[in-house]
Amino acid sequence: MELTIDKQPCDLGAERILLPAWDAAQTADIEACRDGRKWKITIPATPRNDAATGFARELHAVAKFNDAAHEACLSEGGAELFRGRVRLLAASDEGYELEIGYGGAGWAANASLRMFNTLGIDYEASLTPTTIRDSWTASTPVRFFPVHRDEYPQRNSSTDLLPAERLLSTDDYHPFLHVATLVERIFDEAGYRIESRFFDSELFRSLYMSGAYSSGDTAAAEARMGFFARRLSSASATANEAGRVIANPLSVLNSVGNIVETATAQSVDADGEVVEGLCNNGGCFALDGGRICFTPLVETSVGFEYYLKYTTGHRILSRTRLKGFDTIYFGPGSEFSFTLANRYKDLRDSLSANFTYRAVVFDHRDGARYRLRYRRDDSLETWTEFAARTALVTTPASGRLSAPVLEVGNATGWETYSGDWALYAGYIGETGETTVELRIRTASERLGPSSPKYFDQVYFGGAEEGMRLELDKHCSLAPRFLSGPGFGERIRFADVARHRIRQVELLEALAHMFNLRFYTEEAARRVWIEPADDFFGAGPEADWSTRTDFSQGVERSDRAFDIHERRTWCYQEGDGAVSRYDAGAESPLGAWSATCDSAAALRGEQTLRNPLFLPSLDSAGHYLNAPSARLLEVGDRDDLTADGTNFTPRIVRYVGMHPLPEGERWGYPSNEAAYPLAAFHFEGDAAAEAFTLCFEDRDGAQGLHRYYDREVRREALREHITLSVRIAPDEYAALFAPGTGAAEIRSVFRIDTGRGVVRALLRSVGAYDPSKGTVRCVFDRLEEDAL
Repeated sequence: MELTIDKQPCDLGAERILLPAWDAAQTADIEACRDGRKWKITIPATPRNDAATGFARELHAVAKFNDAAHEACLSEGGAELFRGRVRLLAASDEGYELEIGYGGAGWAANASLRMFNTLGIDYEASLTPTTIRDSWTASTPVRFFPVHRDEYPQRNSSTDLLPAERLLSTDDYHPFLHVATLVERIFDEAGYRIESRFFDSELFRSLYMSGAYSSGDTAAAEARMGFFARRLSSASATANEAGRVIANPLSVLNSVGNIVETATAQSVDADGEVVEGLCNNGGCFALDGGRICFTPLVETSVGFEYYLKYTTGHRILSRTRLKGFDTIYFGPGSEFSFTLANRYKDLRDSLSANFTYRAVVFDHRDGARYRLRYRRDDSLETWTEFAARTALVTTPASGRLSAPVLEVGNATGWETYSGDWALYAGYIGETGETTVELRIRTASERLGPSSPKYFDQVYFGGAEEGMRLELDKHCSLAPRFLSGPGFGERIRFADVARHRIRQVELLEALAHMFNLRFYTEEAARRVWIEPADDFFGAGPEADWSTRTDFSQGVERSDRAFDIHERRTWCYQEGDGAVSRYDAGAESPLGAWSATCDSAAALRGEQTLRNPLFLPSLDSAGHYLNAPSARLLEVGDRDDLTADGTNFTPRIVRYVGMHPLPEGERWGYPSNEAAYPLAAFHFEGDAAAEAFTLCFEDRDGAQGLHRYYDREVRREALREHITLSVRIAPDEYAALFAPGTGAAEIRSVFRIDTGRGVVRALLRSVGAYDPSKGTVRCVFDRLEEDAL
């Protein structure tokens, strides 16, 4: 045996050297990966050892041995058996006690110490509609997915022909972080290369975890300077020649006055109702020359949350769009533009007898002539002719009507019209009114006693001159201290990754989901990561059937001794929609249980809960223009401590842009007939197969239990086999060096039990004595043990 410290030869003592044991359980435990294998050895106090340890016995030595990192290497016959960091535990006249650590992965130590948001991921953008839309298709570590924040249902009191259109704003999209990018960066920053087929899989590359904005306790600022202001009455105005209505009390024309009117508690509105929730802490909200303003008592960073509800005159522009007030300007850098969706139903595919329709030709040109025809029973008939953009037409009292066709006149007769047109119910006019509501936060500003905030620059735009806007009395305004980034604010990766966790917690959560195993070859700075079924068996199959040393006996024992009679894999307890679902379901969302019928099993149930993530539900019907779109439900409406911006960590799969049914459009900010589909569980439809991140099977999608099934069966039915194996030093060293082509810890082994040869996985390797060339090993017998 030879020992070197920093390549300096050392003298060994007379004691027998046993190399430390190894256990496969270490591959499933990141903390064990951090610690690695350690063993202690005492070497005598000799001149060579004095020099190798920096003369540690000298009282006035210039430097202590442990002030710097040192490396020890133990070899036998040219085969390197153990290389690792060495620490000096004690020095005496008799000798030096050393601790040598092997395989203590630097990536695991790094991930255990560093906070999540310190990952050096290159990302910078502005929180704008363009950023949100582009994130759905671009290659980016941050995507913004639509979410529905848990809330109590609100009754709609709109008198419009259609319900109020609730517009999605930047607040309705939340940042989600690409899991593969995060994991790769964790290892890259520690200087390691990942070897993993699983990490290259479509499943893993589709995973995203919810990000988090900065949050803090704002109660003191709210109590000292917060306010909640509202209008007391509705107000209306018509658009000027630029298509705008302003919110400025100092203007007489085309103005609705202040966007809100009062924050005085117990104020009574124009209908005689007491306005609830009004407050004005510190008197910071006030009127200054008729204009509303906010003057904080001290300098502070604050954004503002607007709730706006208004009715806009509109003109039908196309089958998908209305022309009306579709732009809101909040101040420099904060112009919110969207699309007013045309939600009137085109009835061309469902004609009824004795019914009046309105035909609308969207691309009409003056002087054009049109002929509207349809099929009545089995013949093609002319319905009407007209020469305007719209026309009212009535179907006959009888007959089976279908296939309406619009034709346009030309010099030789009629030809099929190739432009955009529609048939609506006759009571729908070319112009009308629609109600809009939205909630949006502006970017934070630095304000103080000498730099107050005025709100007289707000205006509504995008309309035609003369169109009417009525501002609802329920419009409100409130400050948001230290809120998440607002509309137009500049953000970096650290701004959207403010989880108060360490990097290792993400790795542990993924290991729990997919039954991952980790093995590090420290010298080569490589890490093998795979689900257990793919990790064990990845090495070359090894025939050790002639290696058994029967002089030391063979032991067999049930694997069930190590496990409970029932185990449940699940996520953190859900909140909001999930907690209500769980209350009425037979089993929690995402949970899967396995039972062990062996009488040897430990009594009781063991719950194996994911250390980070919660399960998530999604639901449809939240966006009127795209009622089929399924949005991730987040937050908890009963949690009074939540800030409404962040929510507990979730993990989802993103499968790209998902098509919407005919007639539905996503609208803001893409105005496409598709939306970004990100879900924890998706039951599938005509456009995409079902998938799930639940541990249980659900809606025809196989759950994550598939990563545990084979292991669970072996634990219940198979056994541990303990025997001694003859193994040379170079073969021992190769066990812990994957990829060399020799037998290794990931191999499937053929072993002779004395009662037959079986196939098994290596569970543990005992302390190894190179001088004897044998080692006590424990194997796990495989189900597939036929030779």
